[in-house]
Amino acid sequence: MDNTQDAQAVRTLDTAALRRTLTRRMWWTSIRKGGIFAIMAFGGVSLGADLTRAGVTWIFIIMGPCVFVGIMGLLSTLRSIPVAVVVTRSCRKTLDQYSFEEFWPAITKVDAAQATKGRPKKMTLRLHSARNEESPLMRVEPVPPRAFWRSPWPEGIENGVYVAGDLPFGAVGYVPNSGSFFLMQPEDWEATAQDRSSAPQDRVAKAQDAGLTGRVI
Repeated sequence: MDNTQDAQAVRTLDTAALRRTLTRRMWWTSIRKGGIFAIMAFGGVSLGADLTRAGVTWIFIIMGPCVFVGIMGLLSTLRSIPVAVVVTRSCRKTLDQYSFEEFWPAITKVDAAQATKGRPKKMTLRLHSARNEESPLMRVEPVPPRAFWRSPWPEGIENGVYVAGDLPFGAVGYVPNSGSFFLMQPEDWEATAQDRSSAPQDRVAKAQDAGLTGRVI
């Protein structure tokens, strides 16, 4: 009964609408973050100069840290733009080729430090199906990236996710509880190479059209 309900729920998802939501959210987050840091950096300098001319000489004691945070944040945002472009493009192409037709009701989060074997920390997980199937260990990239003061994991991910894609190549995940998106690909790309090379030609062609035949994240 639960599996039937899950399948019916999956069919109600509008992948095209979710694709537009993901794109809009990604760019709005980047623009908003960049705008805030730009105001802190340039607005703080301008305000500080005006108040200094007015005789408020101590203002830079307050505005200095604000300007510094704004400049550093703006530089960080600018550096993240190429990554945002690549990830957003990959998600859009994936959702052009695949629909959210599969629901995985459980996940296991894996310790990032152990899973990446010395590489920079990445979030990794395993998906578990209602039929007791298990996915490869998947590297996860939230879309858009989450603020540093928040948990990097999307809220509600423990309660299951919808998946659009082909797991040995990669996929987009959608968390219905919070409306969050993430891109994922096998953590050990070489270990899953056999699954990709033995896939039927139609699967390979579809993954190629989605831009998932090579490592993205």
